[in-house]
Amino acid sequence: MIFSSGFSQDHGNNLNFFLNQAKENTPALKENGNLLKIGELQNSIIIAQNKAFLLNATSEVLVAPYFDNNGKIIDVTTTPSSTAFGYDVGITNGGLYAAQINVTKNLFNQAITDNLLFQNKIQNNTISLSSEIITHNIIKNITDVYIMAYQLQLQESFTKQILKDLENRLQVVELLVNRAILMESDYLLLQLYIDGKKLELQQIQTNLTAAINQLYTLSGTPSGFTDQLEPPQISDNQNPSQFFYEKRFENDSLQIVANQRVFENQYKPQVSAYANTGLNAVEIPNIYHKFGASAGLRLTIPIYDGKQRKYNAQQSILKEESLEFYKENSKVQIDNNLKSIEQQIQALETAMQMLEKQLKNQETVLEIYKGKLVQGQVSIVDYLNVIQNYKLNGYTKLQMQTNHWLLQSQYNFINW
Repeated sequence: MIFSSGFSQDHGNNLNFFLNQAKENTPALKENGNLLKIGELQNSIIIAQNKAFLLNATSEVLVAPYFDNNGKIIDVTTTPSSTAFGYDVGITNGGLYAAQINVTKNLFNQAITDNLLFQNKIQNNTISLSSEIITHNIIKNITDVYIMAYQLQLQESFTKQILKDLENRLQVVELLVNRAILMESDYLLLQLYIDGKKLELQQIQTNLTAAINQLYTLSGTPSGFTDQLEPPQISDNQNPSQFFYEKRFENDSLQIVANQRVFENQYKPQVSAYANTGLNAVEIPNIYHKFGASAGLRLTIPIYDGKQRKYNAQQSILKEESLEFYKENSKVQIDNNLKSIEQQIQALETAMQMLEKQLKNQETVLEIYKGKLVQGQVSIVDYLNVIQNYKLNGYTKLQMQTNHWLLQSQYNFINW
């Protein structure tokens, strides 16, 4: 779990602001939200298709005339002569005139409906898991960019501190040059070094602005004003009760089961009731007496399919075995990667402690050189060398701290 403390969520100066904005604005998450709503509507469709009464109206007019019937060129009749041309009267009776309302309903199909609903549920779970992955990647990407931006902010502060101290030293050197204790070249050398630091500071500030703009871009938010970024506080995740890869493989396994059940729906005996009412006649005379109704049951029992059911079940078993292979491999990779990151973090913490001691010693030496510089006892070159070494170690410390945050972020990314 990654969090930042304190500031109002209305300002882009903490990690949570950018994370929350990204979660709200990411199109893929919004799309998945709509897909879940579509999935809920699909439940209603499944129930309607399999449980509800289905009502429809049909209408049909069929005319089957006879040609050359008893001297008539065209004749519509149910008693044609043996020499007339036309369809067999036993097939058409001369025509069909129908207008009916039909009602059908499937019976005893709760198991079939449950299988379809279960399949839809697993598909919706897949969408939810996809949203978890997207959110997890958002947290990782924005956290890493935030860490790099915060490192630039620390570099800016560190460089300003050195620059301020150098400008103070420049005033002292100017006085020493006026008193002929130091040469004018010493003053110019220090001035050149300060100018270089100003260019370095300008580049750091440019990179910091670009990094902050990238944070706004990743979070889908218009660029705004950011004063000071808060430290990226990243907690150590404990081992989750269930890793995400376990949830994913569990859902994939259930998807195979659901598909198998839906495939086998076709092998279940199916009973449907039907009824209709309306007009159904084969001749126009007395057609108004041909209004009536009918009802019945239809039973469908599958008998043989060329062993498709058996083959499909074997395919499902092989798919399950493949998933298990990947699951075991994922477990090994996660365990190894977590151990590797733990070792790197431990080694980095030890190195940071050693570097901290070295920086304190360098600060002591730097103070000594400042005093000697005032007295003209050391050259500007020696003083600048001490400054440069101190700056390099300072930047190294910042880089180590950044790497520590990045390793923690990577650990949380894997350990879920």
